[in-house]
Amino acid sequence: MTACVDNDYDLSKDLDMTVTVGGENLTIPASNTKDITLEKIFDLDEGSTVKADADGNYALSQAGKGSDTRVSIEEITIKSSEIALQSARTELNYMVSPSGILEATVNDNTSFNIDKRNITTDVTELYSSDVIMPASLHMSIEGNNSLTLKKEFKIEFPEYMTITTTDQRVNIEGSILTFKQDINVSSTSSLNIPINITHIDFKAMGAGKGLVAPGHLVIADDIKINGTSTIAGGSAIQMIMNTEFKIDEIHLTQITAKVDPEINVSINPITINNLPDFLKDEQVKINMTDPKIYLTVSNTSPVEINVNGVLKSYKNGQLIASVPVGQAPNLITIPGDQPNDYIICLHRLNEDVEGADACVTVENLNDLIATIPDEIRMDNIEAKAADKSCSFVLGSTYNVKTNYEINAPLQFNEGTNIVYSDILNDWNKDIKDLSVKELVVSMEATNTIPLTMDMTVNAIDKDGKVLDEISTTVSSKIAAGTDEGVVTPLEITLKATDTNVFKQLDGLSYEVAATSSAETSGKILNKNQYLRLDKMVIKVKCGVTVDMN
Repeated sequence: MTACVDNDYDLSKDLDMTVTVGGENLTIPASNTKDITLEKIFDLDEGSTVKADADGNYALSQAGKGSDTRVSIEEITIKSSEIALQSARTELNYMVSPSGILEATVNDNTSFNIDKRNITTDVTELYSSDVIMPASLHMSIEGNNSLTLKKEFKIEFPEYMTITTTDQRVNIEGSILTFKQDINVSSTSSLNIPINITHIDFKAMGAGKGLVAPGHLVIADDIKINGTSTIAGGSAIQMIMNTEFKIDEIHLTQITAKVDPEINVSINPITINNLPDFLKDEQVKINMTDPKIYLTVSNTSPVEINVNGVLKSYKNGQLIASVPVGQAPNLITIPGDQPNDYIICLHRLNEDVEGADACVTVENLNDLIATIPDEIRMDNIEAKAADKSCSFVLGSTYNVKTNYEINAPLQFNEGTNIVYSDILNDWNKDIKDLSVKELVVSMEATNTIPLTMDMTVNAIDKDGKVLDEISTTVSSKIAAGTDEGVVTPLEITLKATDTNVFKQLDGLSYEVAATSSAETSGKILNKNQYLRLDKMVIKVKCGVTVDMN
């Protein structure tokens, strides 16, 4: 096949290539966007404080290292030299009994007195104590005499003492020692009964005894001796019997008491790292539904501990919020005898939290992160034993550990405002030869992010510089999304008085201010949620003049 071609015919010289096209409108296809997922918007570094869980839900999540504190109360020991003892010197007047035996009644007492003023002040109220208190009861006769202490002879110790003995000749019930048989005592063979006091009930002592003040212990009482004694012989006689109660030493071991040992709890600051740009913006204000701070604690001591302090947030080195925690009635309590991890959740709502052993309501907790800080600290920490009794082994060392983690799911209440910026560009190749005064960019915005979005735009050239000569208006807000996606038609109108300025246009820079509403309150941001701008076209109003050259 052949054709006739005149190579001398030059269209650029022989035809006017400037033409007017379009009537009311000329439509030029523009570029659509792919799904702008939150994962792309966040663009998180590996070490970012914002993290997605296994389901893709976002949260501010960062851990802080706490302290490992030792708790102990020093032993309470009373030496024999600190114990005042008063022996009994009993006159026995033996008279002939109806049975013809010389008999005398014993009714006397020996005493002891302890007034120790320098014990530990960590014990504030003392109710009872197991004790190691070896003692002995010693009975002797003056002169060259002998007597018999009859069966059922009794030695009565104070009722608040629990006593034991290894002597098989006697029986103990409660605090009363009773002879099971007759026992002879002579000037050459005195009686010695070993006694061990194993427990003292300080609460049963009465006024003026026991722990009369922190650091001041008083134990004072009588030991009563009573019963019948006999001697051999036929005529009345008087004898002297000495009774002495000896205490070697007293060690208080496991006490039941109220205690106030020194407990030092500290927590290192939490640093908020590598935030996505949209959370760094100064305009960003966050009103999270239920931010949480988890305290992971353990406590091998029997002491229940109440902790309070002040959570403080800082940005650029400046304090931006202070939130007291652990104040009555919302106490932070670390239970005693809790060697394993015990999780306490501080959060905004008055409800239980799955996975937490205890919850503490802190209604204004969001103040810490309303503006995302660089750092969160827990200062002015005070840890004190609860005002209740416990059983504590004196001299033992226990451990209290504390760590904490902030976990603030990105779910927002009304009052939240976050900002995201991006550009739509590469339009210049399609419109660089147009002389127009008005363009309308129409599109559909499909949104699954549960935030309402208010878009503002600026016209930009190929260098990204804003073209101030072109004014812009956006027809409406982008409706908050659902899982299925909500479609909002948008029109962006661009106008200029100089038709040539549009020849510099390459696209739009846009900023989206996203806010939460009552309808979307509490919805969690997920990495798979997205905003899509598609079906995008540029409509040129009233036709254009095109230079086909």
